[in-house]
Amino acid sequence: MPPGPIYDGQGQRLPQSQRSHQQHPQHQQQHQPGPHSPFPQYVNRYPDGNPQYGHQVQYNHVAYSQQQQQPQPQPQPQPQPQSQPQQHVPYYPPAAPSFQTYDGAYGRPPPSAAAPVQFVNPSFLQQPPAPRRAGQAPSAPSPASASAPAAPSPASQPAPAAMTPQPSRLSRPVPAQNISSASNSPRLDTRCPPSQGGPGKLPGKDSRRLASGAGIAKSPIISQSSNFETLPLLISVAEDCFAQANAAVQDVARSMSTDEVAEHHKLVATGLGCLEIAMKSNKLWPRLEARLCLRYASILVDETNNIMEAETALTKGIAVCEKHRYVDLKYSSQFLLMKTLFQRSQKAAFKSIDAHIADCTTFKHIHWIYAFRFLKAAFYLQAGISADHHAIENLRRIAAIANQREDKAIYVMAMLLEGLAHLGSMKDDWGTRVQTCIAQASKLQLDDSVHLPQLDIVTLLLDLACSLHQKSPILCSQKLKALQARLEELRHSPDWAALTNEVMLPIKRMSNSPPTISNDTRAVLRPGEGSVDYLVLSTLDKQEAYALAYVFNGIIALYKSATLGRSSTIWNEAVRLLEENKPLSSIQSLPEALKQVDWARQLICYSHILVGLQAATLSDWAAVKGCLETVREIRPPAGVLDVMILYLSGVFEQGTAKLSEALEIFKDPMFKIDSIGHIKNTPNHIQVELSILAALNRLWIMQDPGFQDEVETANLMDILRPLCEDNLDPEIRMAYNLVISSMSMDPPHGLSIQTVKRHIQLTVGGAQQTCNTQCLSIALNIMRCRLFEGVVGEQTVKSAKAGSAQAKRSGNLLWMSVAEGMLAQSYEMQGALAEAKVAKDSGVALANEAFQRTKV
Repeated sequence: MPPGPIYDGQGQRLPQSQRSHQQHPQHQQQHQPGPHSPFPQYVNRYPDGNPQYGHQVQYNHVAYSQQQQQPQPQPQPQPQPQSQPQQHVPYYPPAAPSFQTYDGAYGRPPPSAAAPVQFVNPSFLQQPPAPRRAGQAPSAPSPASASAPAAPSPASQPAPAAMTPQPSRLSRPVPAQNISSASNSPRLDTRCPPSQGGPGKLPGKDSRRLASGAGIAKSPIISQSSNFETLPLLISVAEDCFAQANAAVQDVARSMSTDEVAEHHKLVATGLGCLEIAMKSNKLWPRLEARLCLRYASILVDETNNIMEAETALTKGIAVCEKHRYVDLKYSSQFLLMKTLFQRSQKAAFKSIDAHIADCTTFKHIHWIYAFRFLKAAFYLQAGISADHHAIENLRRIAAIANQREDKAIYVMAMLLEGLAHLGSMKDDWGTRVQTCIAQASKLQLDDSVHLPQLDIVTLLLDLACSLHQKSPILCSQKLKALQARLEELRHSPDWAALTNEVMLPIKRMSNSPPTISNDTRAVLRPGEGSVDYLVLSTLDKQEAYALAYVFNGIIALYKSATLGRSSTIWNEAVRLLEENKPLSSIQSLPEALKQVDWARQLICYSHILVGLQAATLSDWAAVKGCLETVREIRPPAGVLDVMILYLSGVFEQGTAKLSEALEIFKDPMFKIDSIGHIKNTPNHIQVELSILAALNRLWIMQDPGFQDEVETANLMDILRPLCEDNLDPEIRMAYNLVISSMSMDPPHGLSIQTVKRHIQLTVGGAQQTCNTQCLSIALNIMRCRLFEGVVGEQTVKSAKAGSAQAKRSGNLLWMSVAEGMLAQSYEMQGALAEAKVAKDSGVALANEAFQRTKV
């Protein structure tokens, strides 16, 4: 009910002009604030309230906006006893409804006595009140309040503009499980989206309540200054915004449309704003404050570039954790702080993380020693190739601790990461080092605790990749069968969820040790059942693992010439698998989703490039052109794929007889090699190999009479000799010997017959060892041209027949026509004119077909 009339010290009623500055003393005494420390007004006084926050949220009736438009009744003055002294206190007019709390300690006005508030479930907002025509009377009261007499409606002044309810700026529904009742809360605008909860009443509350006074009518005016809690509401709205933003993050990352990105940023900004308001309220108990600081900083790190703001929030949270001894939240905040510090200053991050590792070692917090050391190894690997030694040393320390404590899964993961580091470095003894790491991980294969699906697949993929680099086709086929068998076992296995990229490594829990992990550390460490906890790492999900297996399968199929073009079919299957939309089961930020999409896009482009290279070996230049157009439409991230696309473009130009354009592409600065044999701008070994291949293509183009350059040819041969003769890759050595054996140069740069024989023998031996049908056919035809040209004899015909048969196995139309032509010449020299005519006609037909394919 509205406050009563105001009287002065002599019992006289004050005029209307002075009432706005007076207030009854009883009203002031009724709302005196209680003790302010430590936060007694935020203790969970409601047994049915939210156990997480200790608060309950209350919502006013949906017709609140209509009630505010009704005129306020003028109450009749009541005489006051003269014995009670009257005090002149300022009276604050009611303000417009807003989301704020009353706290007398901060000088805010005490709320006035209000009529009883009717409580409804927020899901009632799904049914907005029907519009009322002009002049129509309000709807009849509910049956629950029919017994209360209706209040008179005398004429009065309309409500001021400040009291007009404004539409709410929060556009997110509040989950029903986070909603509970409390005393007095601000209304929600009827235009807010409906709640996710179902219709019905709140537990323990009637939807309609009678007025407290038996003879007093219910006032149609609800007080606009209330004592309520908004912290649980703010936190719930923030988490709801983050949940909806993460739900569509995969589609946003794939499309990156302006509207979807703007909507995602709007949801994230709304959630961050709610968390910021809650953090600045100074009404949080310590643990919740530390949790909110961690959550706020994690969103800033994941979704924004506000590194300094994230560091400030984390520093504040760490200070709270140290004051109240929240060890778990302290380590989680420090772990995230290291990530932010690494983005700003790598040197400072390494120094700080070493200090944290020393502290964990002093207090024997083994779980966090593992976590910080794995993070340090990741920092070293991200820093560049020069830091590989430090990363490997750090991984070996992890393996030593895990071996001592018998944390076998941690030991296996450390060995596998070390093997991946050796594989990426490609040093002289990289193969031996990788196989040693695989052997160390495989010695525990009889232990069930290390047979995690992700660990098994990573081990098999690493072993297969090592054999592929070593060019061992027979061994690769055996390892591919083992990988396929394991993937088939895990296809429908519940042990490997299809929607997660996390692997949980079990860690033995130390007895009588203080708890350092909890549900608040789930992003790094998760508590388990019994005496086991888990370290959470990111790895390949099921879709990515199958896609990599398809790519490796296609590469191995190149060495098997039973079916031409089979590799392209396998690679296209990998592309189809990667282009499928996969639902996300875990919370994921937009930058993280973009990283996964970029990784998938890179693998798709790599598969298309492989398809284009195989199409070039089959003289299918239309397919090569289509692959180039597809890759350019995808626009992969900048990196080594740019070099591969450029090289495939040069191959296409060379294959379609556009030699001048091809020569310009192969002279691109990306393929630049200096005079002492060093490759310019080489972030990895792939660009080194492509630069060597581009130089070898230039040598072959300059054999054409229209592009001959003896000086440049001699310089290129001098540059390539030290790079290729002792190269670790047998196929690079084979390609070099193949090109050199076909070079026709005038003395003194010309090669002797013995040198040509040696290069051809090395090429044939390398092609047979690596099962490279394409290079073997080219080598046999070059041998027939260089060693048996103009020679009459049975050996000449045998050499020509071998070259023709191997060319047919390779499927290259151009080399098939060349081999048939040389076979026809050999038959003519032997006098077999009929066979010569058949071979010549076949060669001409193949040459015409190859020429027609260049018209794309």
